Order: sequence, then structure tokens, then C-alpha cells
Amino acid sequence: MAGRFAPHLLMLAMIAIWGGSYAAVKAALGALAPFPVIAVRFWIAVLCLLPFLCGPVREQLRATRGPGLVAGSVLSVGYLLQTVGMNETSSSMGGFLAGIIVLLVAVGGSLWFGTRLGPRAVLGLLLGLCGMVLLCWPAGAPADPGAPHDTPRGIALQVGSSIAYAGHILLVSRYGRNAPAAAFCLWQLTIVGLAATAAALLQGRFAAAGTPTAAFSPWLWFQLLYLGVLATALGIGVQTKVQHKVPSTHLALLFALQPLFAALCGWWTLGDRLGALQLLGGGVIVAGVVLTSLGR
Repeated sequence: MAGRFAPHLLMLAMIAIWGGSYAAVKAALGALAPFPVIAVRFWIAVLCLLPFLCGPVREQLRATRGPGLVAGSVLSVGYLLQTVGMNETSSSMGGFLAGIIVLLVAVGGSLWFGTRLGPRAVLGLLLGLCGMVLLCWPAGAPADPGAPHDTPRGIALQVGSSIAYAGHILLVSRYGRNAPAAAFCLWQLTIVGLAATAAALLQGRFAAAGTPTAAFSPWLWFQLLYLGVLATALGIGVQTKVQHKVPSTHLALLFALQPLFAALCGWWTLGDRLGALQLLGGGVIVAGVVLTSLGR
């Protein structure tokens, strides 16, 4: 029985870590520009993954090159959009907007894998759209004087990142079943690291805006190691290895908890607060995700 639910528990642990990564990214952006945060995070992850390459490494890399390049490119778009958007949204808002990933996976699964969307799934998608409207309602209005300043541009970037992440989940479900996990992950991590490094060099700024130089304090290194080791190397490795073993309905229910983990970590570490409408919108998105997953 324990072995049957081991993939569920591993995915739940990773989703909790990913929920906490929103607060870690938000804190790291206080010292570094967005693209360097991604670059350092993913090169740390690449270094962590290298010792796990074993066997006929060259053949494994050759066999996973195509799927790895595609999945890595899609993942790059997600991380670049998300990290830039985090400059203009709270970590809690980013976590709530990540809740639409499962809704998008439901639509993508019906188009790509031929899964059928039942009435519950359609109602769940509509709830998700309503939740997004509530989340995007102008923050800082008189009715919600304590709400954080979440810009429309930041929210749009976060929605774009959720679309890319949904595509990545579908790609991992499609190719992860038969691909050597370490080689498949290495391609993805390397592609994101290269894309973020190129973006940082083109931007020409390493430190955060308004900061002359980046001070690599122990606290900043803790955040970068959390992101690189736990949220990236371990997270993507576990996702590639076990995600295809979790039924889609169960996976959707697990991902529905990510906004909750993000909000709790943002409240605990950064003192984030969302206004009443934003909290309601996040709750509606979670409800839509759960309803969609129940309707497959």
C-alpha cells in the first residue's frame, strides 16, 4: 500500500517545495536581477545532476536530445516570464495564478491526448476564469487598502508562465515514461540555464534595479541553493521520474495545493497580504482546479 502511494507523496513534497519557491524567488530579486536569478539557479541544478549520470551517458543524451530540447525550451519560457513577472506581483499572487496550470493541462490533455472534458471539467474551467478576473481586479483599491500592488503586466507575465508550465507538464507526461530520467532532466536544465544566461548578458545587468552591486550574503546563497537544489534539480528530477505514475485526476488535486503552499510561505517569510477580492479569486481558482480534476 505504501509503495502504491509513494509517487503521490513524492509529488506532494515537490509541489510544496515549488510553492515555497515563489517566496524564495521574490526574496532573491531584492539582490539580483531576474535573469541572473534563473541562471544561477539552473547552473546549480546542473551541477547537482551531473553525479547521477551513469551507464551509457552518450547514448542516453542522444536518445533524449529531441524531447529534452523541446521540453527545456518550453520550460525556459515559463521561468523567464515568471521571474520577470515576480518583480510586479506578490509571491502569493504568483502562487494563486499558478493554480490555472492544471486547468490548462485539462484543456491541453483533451486536445493532445484525446481525453474528454465532462461537465464538471467545463464548469471548473469557467470557475478558473472567474477567479482570474477577481485576482486581476486592481489591487490597492479603497476597499482593500492593505492589498499588495500587483500590476496588470506582472499578472499577464505570470499567466504566460502558467501556460508554458502547462505545456511542460504535458511534454513530461508524454516523453518522461520511457526516457532516461537523468539525461532527460540534464537537457532541460541546461537549456534553461543557457537561455537565462543569454538573457542576462543581453540585459547587461546582474544586480537588482536600484542596487549598484549584487551582495552575495549567506541569506541570498540560502535562497539560491533552495531554488537550485530543491526546487529545480530535485523537483524536475522527481517530476520526470514519477509524474507519469500518478493518475491525472490525483495529479490535478495535488497541484491544486500549490497556491496554498505559496500563500502560506509568502505570509510566513515575506509578510504578504492579499485583499479580500484576491483571496476570493484564489479560492475560486482552487475550487475550479478541484472540480476540473474530479471531472477528468
